[in-house]
Amino acid sequence: MERWQKVSFALVGATLVALAAFSAGFALGNDGGSAIPFVGGDESDGLDLVDGVFQRISSAAVDAPSSKELARGAIKGMVKVLKQTEDPYAAFYSPSDYTEFQQYTSGRFSGIGVWLKEQRGELEIVSVLPSSPAVEAGLERGDLIVTVDGLAVDNLSADEAVGRIKGPAGTDVSIEVERRGEAMSFDLTRESIDLPNLISRVAGGELGYIRLFGFARGAGTQVRERVQKLTEGGAEGILLDLRDNGGGLVSEAVDVASVFIEEGDIVTYREKENPDVVYEAEGGAFGDVPLVVLVNEGTASASEIVAGALQDRDRAILVGNQTYGKGSVQNIFPLPDQSALKLTTGAYLTPDGRDISGRGIEPDVEVDAEPPVQKTRAEEILKGIVVSTTGAQG
Repeated sequence: MERWQKVSFALVGATLVALAAFSAGFALGNDGGSAIPFVGGDESDGLDLVDGVFQRISSAAVDAPSSKELARGAIKGMVKVLKQTEDPYAAFYSPSDYTEFQQYTSGRFSGIGVWLKEQRGELEIVSVLPSSPAVEAGLERGDLIVTVDGLAVDNLSADEAVGRIKGPAGTDVSIEVERRGEAMSFDLTRESIDLPNLISRVAGGELGYIRLFGFARGAGTQVRERVQKLTEGGAEGILLDLRDNGGGLVSEAVDVASVFIEEGDIVTYREKENPDVVYEAEGGAFGDVPLVVLVNEGTASASEIVAGALQDRDRAILVGNQTYGKGSVQNIFPLPDQSALKLTTGAYLTPDGRDISGRGIEPDVEVDAEPPVQKTRAEEILKGIVVSTTGAQG
């Protein structure tokens, strides 16, 4: 498998609800990665300490936990230290969480149907999926989750809060949110959800509109098919909406960008102590179709790879707000007991060499307004491009 195909996706601490939260890259090979070995050398003192505590608890503690429980506890502790110091996206997946994560990247999961982001200790809903329990209950973008089943979110880690929100289909969860200073409560029944990568329609007569929700497997193929269908149906330009798209598989980001970029660089992957790897467009692009891309502060990770490539290659005009700024890549390392560890292992750069971590991407046209106003402005810009292009050809 090519190395770029390993690069995948990151979520709110990386567990899913319907979930998810900002994602950037994960590395997933055919087997999902490789088991993590113990190391010696300079680390031996630390390992001896851990082993000594492990043996002492096992032999002396009343009702000592099982060896597996102790091992997982040690892993969670190490991940917690890593999150607090160097890697805010590090996470430990229990076997069930890892199974759900794998389901998510395939486009299926069980939850309430919201995208979340963690910011300054708060969990904010950045997008509500169509035809989901969340949208039916009335949850909205911008809602801050305050409690889950009566437990205050600020007393939980992001992973713990997300873990309580998600759950098997048919089970119930109660959520209290703060919306513009007002407390509101919602009772929801979780459902199995097939994540829609996108929706599309004709907008404004001659324009095609594609709203991309995520980068689960197949997103690139779906975008290509919809662009072809829309253009064959008479659409003279495409409006690609990446607002509140928290990311997904980086391989799919390369595929989506390749729908519009015929050749050349899409993204550079930079990994510790390894040479840079540049991933290029795959050909067969709709390279002459006028294109405008909508972005906002919820546009993150794989979405920023697409937006950055289109902007650097002068292939599209970006409209909206500055993006989130997630330029790191995570790797998933499966463990022998079917659990898994997620670590940040590298970063990606746009074709011009920009590292957007913590900075985001500035749109070409800033429109700091409500989503409908942003969309209207983007349509106006796209119509202007279409008219000028048609005039030049005529």
